Amino acid sequence: MSEIDLTAALTRLEAAMGALRGRLRERLSVSGSDLTVLQFVARAEAAERKVRVKDLVSHLGLTSPAVTGTIDRLERAGHLCRVPNPDDGRSRFIELTPETQRAYASAMDSTNEHLHELLSSFSERDRVKYVRVINRVIEALEYGAPSP
Repeated sequence: MSEIDLTAALTRLEAAMGALRGRLRERLSVSGSDLTVLQFVARAEAAERKVRVKDLVSHLGLTSPAVTGTIDRLERAGHLCRVPNPDDGRSRFIELTPETQRAYASAMDSTNEHLHELLSSFSERDRVKYVRVINRVIEALEYGAPSP
């Protein structure tokens, strides 16, 4: 397989992800940056993990006030809600509202099932390898190719 085949595959992946994000943005009536937050929360919920502001700060690389402002806006729009953390009365978890959960699931169609089926077919070793490769591609796209 040549470098041009890999580049073509990355281009097709980018187009497919762009189409999915476009479908989700349209269905949820949100901006691209707001969609990134909703996708993070949806994926965490699917993995049965709770999301805190600090998780979003780390994921998005933004300041806590910027993330809090985004959460406030998405909460006012009816997409997110804050729920008490039973283990720490001072903190709250961020969740999708039931309406947004339904709209997100509808917009995803069967994408999640296909992705889950594909990813569950990989061994743990392959998953580790693919994550490394994906991270290197991301680095190359964001910062230029890393030195060997």
